Amino acid sequence: MKNYFKYFLFNLLFIYTSNLFTQSTNGDNAAGDQNVITSIFPFAVYSEIFGWAVGGFVGIRGLSQKNMSLYMGGVISTNGTKYDFIQFREFYLPFYPRLYFAPDILGGYFGLLNVYKDPPNSPLPTDSKFRAGSNESDKNDYVEVSGPNQWFELKFRFLLPISYGRDQFYFSPKIENGILKSGEMGSTSWNPLESGRTLIDIKPFYRKRVSFATNGIEFALTRENTDYYINPTCGSLQKIAFRSDLGWFDTMSSWSVIETDLRWYLPIHEFINNKNSLQKVLALNFWTINTLTWDSYDEIGSDQDGKVIKQYYRPQPYTGAYLGGKYHLRAYYEGRFNDRAAIYFGAE
Repeated sequence: MKNYFKYFLFNLLFIYTSNLFTQSTNGDNAAGDQNVITSIFPFAVYSEIFGWAVGGFVGIRGLSQKNMSLYMGGVISTNGTKYDFIQFREFYLPFYPRLYFAPDILGGYFGLLNVYKDPPNSPLPTDSKFRAGSNESDKNDYVEVSGPNQWFELKFRFLLPISYGRDQFYFSPKIENGILKSGEMGSTSWNPLESGRTLIDIKPFYRKRVSFATNGIEFALTRENTDYYINPTCGSLQKIAFRSDLGWFDTMSSWSVIETDLRWYLPIHEFINNKNSLQKVLALNFWTINTLTWDSYDEIGSDQDGKVIKQYYRPQPYTGAYLGGKYHLRAYYEGRFNDRAAIYFGAE
């Protein structure tokens, strides 16, 4: 229960800061009529990973394009964690607005963290010992690490010329007190030719947590069919993605996964015939992922007994098929469960 409270507090902060940036904009072109909105938000929060943390958050929307957002901030915590981040959202190419990109850059230092992974070159688990992070593993079976943290992503998004994306490149919501009043971009039909936006995503990434490094590229097909993607109250989202580490640079091993993410948002306040009440939404989620290269390996030598040492093509505990943390199973430590595959379903 205490973990639910921590993440509930975190989500309240996220929802509040999201609403700070959902102001009304006018105009039909990226560089046309716009409001430049600047918001500053200090915060304090507690999590099992960082302990108590304080930080600051600056957001600017409409700086050079009406839908473009810039976020900058930093965090420092009682366990020695400190990092800064900068994010761009919806920066459209001026000469081809159907294509836009969103880079994320995060760097800093992680204090003491729990990693649910067996130490390198450790013996294979016996019948009486499960692999660390597996479904039946002990919650105290982890290694403690600390060190630098780096995270770089550059997502390119191409809006397909169907449905909402046929004639409109920019999302122009009309907001009142943080609630969408008009300008929906989806949720009117299940047909992808009639409602929502369909996007092709290409995302190169590099992430290094202490000594656990990975880099590669992700390809995804995403259909956003909600009324308001920042704070949806109705509609759905479907995403299928293929992500692969190609084994370049300082990565620990190459790997490949395939992932499916399905979400539905049901406006309860409309079902009870009270459309003017505060929004009450039932959110449903089904997510599954599978590591395609789990049983593949390279032979990198042999031990003192002549047994072959194998390096498996498996993702790091903080990526791939993992549960725990703010995305899935929030009551558990981040990466508490990590294995070949995962299935998650939830309702909020």
